[in-house]
Amino acid sequence: MAAADAAQAKANPDTLAPVQVVADGEADNAYIDVTEPASTGKLDVPIERTPYSISVVKQDFIEDTGANSIQDALTYTSGVYSGSFGFDTRGDWAAVRGLDPSFYLDGLRNLYGSYNNVRPEIYGLQQVEVLKGPSSTLYGQAELGGIVNAVSKRPKAKQQGELWAQGGSYDRKQIAADVTGPLSRDGKLLYRVVALKRDSGTQVDHVDDNAFLFAPSLTWLAGDNTAITLLLNSQQNDGGVSAQFLPSVGTLYDGPLGHIHSDTFVGEPGWDRYDRKKNEATLIFDHYFNDAWGVALTSRYTESSTETREHWTTIGQVPDASGNIGRTLYMDDRETEVFNTDARLKGKLTLGATRHTLALGVDHQYATWRQSNLYSGPGTPINVYNPSYGNMDYSALNPQDANDNRLKQTGVYFIDHVEIGRLVVSGALRHDRTTSETLAVSGPNTLVDDKATTGRLGLMYRFDFGLSPYISYSEAFIPNLGTNNAGDSLDPTTGKQKEAGIKYLSPAQDLAIQAAWFDIREEDQIFPDPNSPVAVTQTGAVVTGWELSVKKQLGRLSLLASYTHLNARNDETDERLPYVAEEVASGWAKYEFGNGLRLGTGVRYIGDNVGADYGSGAGPVVPSVTLVDAMIGYRTGPWDFSVNARNLTDEEYVSWCRGEGYDCGYGARRTVDANARYHF
Repeated sequence: MAAADAAQAKANPDTLAPVQVVADGEADNAYIDVTEPASTGKLDVPIERTPYSISVVKQDFIEDTGANSIQDALTYTSGVYSGSFGFDTRGDWAAVRGLDPSFYLDGLRNLYGSYNNVRPEIYGLQQVEVLKGPSSTLYGQAELGGIVNAVSKRPKAKQQGELWAQGGSYDRKQIAADVTGPLSRDGKLLYRVVALKRDSGTQVDHVDDNAFLFAPSLTWLAGDNTAITLLLNSQQNDGGVSAQFLPSVGTLYDGPLGHIHSDTFVGEPGWDRYDRKKNEATLIFDHYFNDAWGVALTSRYTESSTETREHWTTIGQVPDASGNIGRTLYMDDRETEVFNTDARLKGKLTLGATRHTLALGVDHQYATWRQSNLYSGPGTPINVYNPSYGNMDYSALNPQDANDNRLKQTGVYFIDHVEIGRLVVSGALRHDRTTSETLAVSGPNTLVDDKATTGRLGLMYRFDFGLSPYISYSEAFIPNLGTNNAGDSLDPTTGKQKEAGIKYLSPAQDLAIQAAWFDIREEDQIFPDPNSPVAVTQTGAVVTGWELSVKKQLGRLSLLASYTHLNARNDETDERLPYVAEEVASGWAKYEFGNGLRLGTGVRYIGDNVGADYGSGAGPVVPSVTLVDAMIGYRTGPWDFSVNARNLTDEEYVSWCRGEGYDCGYGARRTVDANARYHF
């Protein structure tokens, strides 16, 4: 079995070693992970040796903090404002360094369009990685905020498993299993099965968050230097849209009858829904020709569909003296079909005094997303203080077909990480060609071709006492679908980042510090048009700021702290960028008593943010909030029991507003989840 472990680790460096469950003794440095490579870098280089900012949230921290989504998992990560649109069953929202990131799964783009995605179940993930800042050189079209890459669980060589039962707030009931090990006697064939079933309500009345996940995978160790892994994923989520788009008068401001409660549902029970399905297959191939050179391939085919039936309060209206307000009626069906692949030659080379870790690769994505049964129009009114249901005019529905969209992209890239003694020079160059096509219901299709060459370069010096200062420069571009008010195609969004920082890892590897200053200049970012809440315009944005992350292990005490400070502005108007908290701070501490008992607590500060500028300046100002999380756990033999609480003091707070006079949304209320895990 040891030979199988070694072969798997060599042929598939992303596969983690088997988890060791320890009942007592001092905790290891589990939160300190900078000595390991992150797959977002596409090279087998530890994070501490790269002159770029990368954060990794691993499975143990996800469990400790009671995170139920990627959005939850990122709340303690520096440079990230997670949950920028509050509690939302539609997906994971985050701003990285004040800008939108791109969401990836196993190194391939995962999110296309909107209202057509299936949020990854976090139980199916091994870790979540954040590559901060423009990253087009590695991933082609990538939002300037960076890359959020989820890494799926994969087969392991050691037989092990877990059964998990969870119950919690809003009648949450969940069972799950994760079993892995060898499937053949010689250990050449490995398997893993991850399954989950959830039946749950949410903080919004009549909005459920039900889920089903079945994710089997196989790894074939086809020799000492070859690993072939097949990941299958079938997922279904049933429920509704938690965002009710309530008026600012009654949420952020006092309403005619006081405060509109965060559990208010303005839809129609039995009709409103947001049901999602996804089936996908991912092939991961790794082969080493020798100790220095190899090839890697990741390919995925995905089919997904969503069915949306939804009401929201009419945007821009306020409740009358009795609390009545108009509703908007919306329905939409969407389907997505995606094939994407990334293949690269990777190797290590020594030339004189220089040691190179490099990759030459090509990636391709072909995505089509279709839209039908589209209707949006006025519905019947509702009282937001005392909703009464059943007053729906079905005769108003007149759904129509809608335009479809298709995206083709091919990129060629070269990455070279060079070490000359203690000096690190890391660079990359990439060229992309992209075709974005709008498939019109009537009339001619709209075709837009874009091409771009992007690069990045970083310098670092690694002192022998653990300190590594660095500087870097990186670029990004994103083609945009759609048209402006004049009917012209939107220009690609482009940008660049300058960064300077330090990384420190103590000789005992029990203290890790990362600090960075950054300056991001973005051109042709899409903003709401000041003259219309449904139109867009393009202008520049400038984000400057700094971030700090500290992780420390003191015996059985694990500490984590992070801080982010931004100045994010519209480059033309100098107004603040909307939906971005410019100051975010957090701290988490966990203590292992040595007798199986453990305690954890965390504090999260989220600074104020503003709505979009619709002609009268960016606003309104959404106040800051401080949230407290907590955990208690006990491990005995194969059993592990824990209780997690997020927003322990049950703060009811507004997390965002669209703009002055428009709608707002609430943040996540208190949740308390009890867990029982059996390891074998």
